[in-house]
Amino acid sequence: MTTFDEIKNVLWMYSTNEQHPTQVDEAAAALWDGGDLVIDGLIWGLQQDDIDLKLLALQLLQEHFADAKRALAAVRSLISDEEDRLVRVTALNTLHVMRDTSDDIVPLLTPRLESEDDFERVISAANLWRLCRCEDAYLVLRREAAREESPLAGMAQGYLDAAE
Repeated sequence: MTTFDEIKNVLWMYSTNEQHPTQVDEAAAALWDGGDLVIDGLIWGLQQDDIDLKLLALQLLQEHFADAKRALAAVRSLISDEEDRLVRVTALNTLHVMRDTSDDIVPLLTPRLESEDDFERVISAANLWRLCRCEDAYLVLRREAAREESPLAGMAQGYLDAAE
């Protein structure tokens, strides 16, 4: 793989809403020898309107290119109310996996602590707690961990345990 257009073609080819279990790994293998152009391609994918392309780029960043710090700004840009919910929460999770430490995410995450979407609220709190030990984030994680019926209780407790 040598050109940017070839990388874009691979991303288009593997972006589909009918994913199979090895699809992300296959895309990563097809892109692996592209060097820095792959990161440029992933950033390009995050900037497109196609939801499946954005989700593929986010999954590739999480699972295979988590050290691509220069892609963080493009991931952060997906945290807005205008973005599709699945893309937004996947971007939040990607920031967590990539260990984003930028102060730029604090104003993006803080309003999400009030979200009606449980996963969005918990992953935002986990990012804020990891980043700056925000008291409001701690309260969100503690409250969720205490809700025995919540499927996110274990996840919230895990974030608290890992940070402590």
